[in-house]
Amino acid sequence: MTDTTNNLSDLIEISEDGTAFYEEAAQKVKDKKLSTLFTRLAKAKSDLAAELSGEVKPVAGKKKPAKRTETTLGELSKAYAGLRKQWPEAGADRYVRMAEVEGQLQTTFQKVVLDKDHSFVVRVLAKQYVSKAEVLNKELRACNRNA
Repeated sequence: MTDTTNNLSDLIEISEDGTAFYEEAAQKVKDKKLSTLFTRLAKAKSDLAAELSGEVKPVAGKKKPAKRTETTLGELSKAYAGLRKQWPEAGADRYVRMAEVEGQLQTTFQKVVLDKDHSFVVRVLAKQYVSKAEVLNKELRACNRNA
């Protein structure tokens, strides 16, 4: 199995964390455009997690690791919690950090797209997410410039 095969379950979990983060962020911001953007980000992550969960079969007898070993995935798993803690006082810098996290996630899902060990369906789902995420991440970066 390849690295992305081993980490696909983690990526689903990270997507679920992102869904919760952006749903919460959409409720906290006063700006309607930002709220709409965060809602769209949450939906993209929620759809991805749900669709991938239906395609990823749990490995029999495999226990969930206590700690993620992949550095990037380890960082991403903590990223949304860190963003949540910084939310009130982070100011415009929060949008920079959000865009960085989303960029790292895009790169990781792009590796899934290119990994032939995944089923065609998983690779297509990852590609669809990458395409949506590119557009949403551009909007997120624009928020930083406008903040």
